[in-house]
Amino acid sequence: MYLQANNRIIKTELINQQIIVGPEDVNANVGDTIIFPCILLSPLSKITWCWNDFCTLGKMIHIQNSENQFNQLYQYEFYPRFYLSINEKLYHYNLTIKNVSSNDQGTYQCQALRTLKTQEAVSKRVRLAIIAHPTSNPNIIIGNMPLQQGTPVNVTCLSSLSQPASNLFLYKNNEQLKSILIQYEYDVKSRKNLTKLFYTLNPDVTWHNIMLKCEQTYSLSNFKQDVSTRIQVQYKPLVRIESQNKYPLIINSTATFACIVNSNPHSYLKWFTNSLDLTNLNSPVISIPLSKGVHNHIIGCSAKNSIGTTNTTIRILIRYPPTFIIRPPSFYLFEQQNKHNNNVLRCLVDSYPKAKVLWYRYDQIIHDGSLLNLENITQQKQQGLYTCHVYVDGFETITSDVVVYVKGKPLIFVKESRKSIQEKEFECKVYSNVPIMRISWNINGITIETDDSSSITTTCDNISCTSKLTLKTLLLKKVFNRLSCTAENEFGIEQSLISELEYGENGFYNLLLPIVLVSFFILLIVSIIIICCACKGRRHRQHSVKKLPVVFDAHYSINDMVKDASMNDDQLSLRIEQSHEPIILSFFNKKSDNISNESSNSSGFYSKSSMMTFNVEQSNEYSPRMVEAAYNFSNPPSASHLHPSPYGIPINPKTQHPQDAMTSIGIIPISKESMQINVNPPASRYPDSRNLVSNETDDFASSRF
Repeated sequence: MYLQANNRIIKTELINQQIIVGPEDVNANVGDTIIFPCILLSPLSKITWCWNDFCTLGKMIHIQNSENQFNQLYQYEFYPRFYLSINEKLYHYNLTIKNVSSNDQGTYQCQALRTLKTQEAVSKRVRLAIIAHPTSNPNIIIGNMPLQQGTPVNVTCLSSLSQPASNLFLYKNNEQLKSILIQYEYDVKSRKNLTKLFYTLNPDVTWHNIMLKCEQTYSLSNFKQDVSTRIQVQYKPLVRIESQNKYPLIINSTATFACIVNSNPHSYLKWFTNSLDLTNLNSPVISIPLSKGVHNHIIGCSAKNSIGTTNTTIRILIRYPPTFIIRPPSFYLFEQQNKHNNNVLRCLVDSYPKAKVLWYRYDQIIHDGSLLNLENITQQKQQGLYTCHVYVDGFETITSDVVVYVKGKPLIFVKESRKSIQEKEFECKVYSNVPIMRISWNINGITIETDDSSSITTTCDNISCTSKLTLKTLLLKKVFNRLSCTAENEFGIEQSLISELEYGENGFYNLLLPIVLVSFFILLIVSIIIICCACKGRRHRQHSVKKLPVVFDAHYSINDMVKDASMNDDQLSLRIEQSHEPIILSFFNKKSDNISNESSNSSGFYSKSSMMTFNVEQSNEYSPRMVEAAYNFSNPPSASHLHPSPYGIPINPKTQHPQDAMTSIGIIPISKESMQINVNPPASRYPDSRNLVSNETDDFASSRF
């Protein structure tokens, strides 16, 4: 910039003035003191404060100087509560308002005016707000209830007067709505702010019985207030059809459907099918018999009220088994030279769901699909039985057979069916497009004729002949019999596949073998059961009589007794303790014993044998003693042929051994433990007992079991 002074041009540099620290918006209560700072970069500008865009606050009165000569305090003459504090050194120009009143609110502006040394003026505007809390709830304005579907409604929410302005939020139940419009208005009379919220509501079924809430918040406190209203909407019916059945639907059953309607106000419903009204069906629940004719039909429910009409439909799909629409012929003559015949076999079926069709030649799959093209047949060996198999999940498979015959020799099929055990029937089916000259049966290479053992009947039609053979199985002589059927026409002779007849000479071979096997297994099971029961009973008897005394005949050696008990000779010892009293052992020598036995057997006499009693103690030690009995070799009394035992059990010496008598009363032979035998008979009963002891006594005492 260039200045002219005294006809001289002086070049000066202009300063870019800035407000380093400016005032900020202030919210103050009535009676507070506030300060608006304004600090400049350079002191070259003139400072002016404006209030509500009026920049002439009037004359200032200098009040005093502070201790610092650079600080000056001025008071506005017409606004005695307004003060201006100036620090020329630090370039401070601060405005102070004391005892703030509600009339002081508004906009305040610090201006640095342009001078010759500054490039341009700078300023900063702020607002002083007098705090005024909201004193009431917000207000919500909406149209008259109920609202109607399809008619938009404007919703307005007004806040309570406050300073600064309150905030408003709108909620649909607990969900905050976003598409809202907010406006702020200043009430001149109260010098407070009013907040307005606007929302456009499109009433439908989703708004029915909804709680609409307007919430008011104040930024200077946690104070919240709200107002709510419930929305009522009249809407057209909502309709759906529910099936009360287990899917899938199956033919020859009954299906039940319910029409569920939701509407306000009340609506009236009716049923229709395939666009035809069913005026007589106005119940919300209907039952429909499921037949094949109902499959793929449409049923619908219509509901109507003052707001509108709603229709809904469902399609009925019924599962039903496959049936043939077009099935292949039972006999098909293949002629390769015939151009008018396309040589295609058709197997068309009706079912739901869609059926799977497979073509078989005998037991081998040859094609997948409903149409079978026979153009690939070039040889007579490709003729035979073709079968169309139809599969539908959940239903039985259906089949249709077609005999494909290539012009030439006869085509033969043989099948068999048993009529009874004594007879068996075979059927030979012969196909030919020319007359059949002969059909015969052969078994093992011999032609079968009608007689007492077999019968043959033959019937014919235009394309085939059927020969039935009945054989009596009793007359079949071989186990394997080879049976065949032979047919002849003008093109040649054809023989069927050979059948193997597995029958025995008596005709009951196949029946007899299972009977024998079953009988064998039954006997085996019964034997096992009997053995188990016997073992269990024996263990029970041994357990119940284990403490009973053991009785032995003197003629029955201890060695034999131990062997019968299946005991180990090396693990058993016998200890005989003799007392001072005379020991009487009623053991005869071998010669006298044999003579006694022979005499008793030959003349009918018997000897009353002496017995030894073994008392079994808990310690498994045995003390045998002689039984006090008189020996008499005379004839027994005629009243009884039995000899009483020491336990009162009668014994027949001719037919019963003493040990058998012991076994019959459940006496256990002997234990595997060591035994102690005390032989102490009374001496008074046997005065000459010492002389009766033979050498066998020593043998008995020294023997090992």
